[in-house]
Amino acid sequence: MTLQYQWQLADELPMVYCTCVCIYCVLRADVKAGTDVYVSLALFAYSTIVTLVYLHIRKPVFHQVAYGIEIFVVLVRSTMHQIEIRKSNLRAYAEMQQLFGLGVAAFGVAFALWNIDNIYCNNLRAIRNALPMFLAPFFQLHAYWHIGTAIGCYASIVYQQYLRLVMLGTMDNYRLRKAAFIVPYIDRVRKDE
Repeated sequence: MTLQYQWQLADELPMVYCTCVCIYCVLRADVKAGTDVYVSLALFAYSTIVTLVYLHIRKPVFHQVAYGIEIFVVLVRSTMHQIEIRKSNLRAYAEMQQLFGLGVAAFGVAFALWNIDNIYCNNLRAIRNALPMFLAPFFQLHAYWHIGTAIGCYASIVYQQYLRLVMLGTMDNYRLRKAAFIVPYIDRVRKDE
C-alpha cells in the first residue's frame, strides 16, 4: 500500500457508504412511497461497525470482505428482481441485463486488476521504472481499479434508476438510450416516439 493509513481510509470507507445506498435502493425498488426506517438503521449500523472495526484492526482484508458482502447483497437482490421482471417485461429484462453485465464486468475486471496490483506491487513498480515514461501508465493497475469501479458504479446507478421505473410500472414513459453509442442513460419518451 502506498497511501498513508488515514488516506487509505478516505479511499476505501466511502465505497462502503455508497454501496449501502445501492443496497437500500435495490431492497426498496418496488415500494411505491415512504421509507423503511429499519433498513436505513441496519445499513447505518453496518457502516458504523465496519468503520469502527476497520479503525481498530487496520487490515485491508477486512475492508475487502465488508465491501464484498455488500456487493453480494446487491447482486443477489438484483438477480431476484431480474427473474421477476423477465416474466412480465422482456424488453426491460434485456436492457437491464446489458446494464447488469456492464456493471459486473467493470467491477470484476477492476477487482482482478486491484488484486494483481496488491500482490505484485513491487514487480509492477520495477516494470514501470524500467519502461519509457509514456508506457508506465499501462502498469498503474490501481488506477484502472478506480476507472473500472467508476464505470461499474455508473452502470449500477443507471440500473437502479431503471429497476425503480420498471418495478413502479412507469417504464413506458422512459427509454434506455446510449450517448455516443456506449454510455447508457435513461431518458423520457419524446412526444414524436
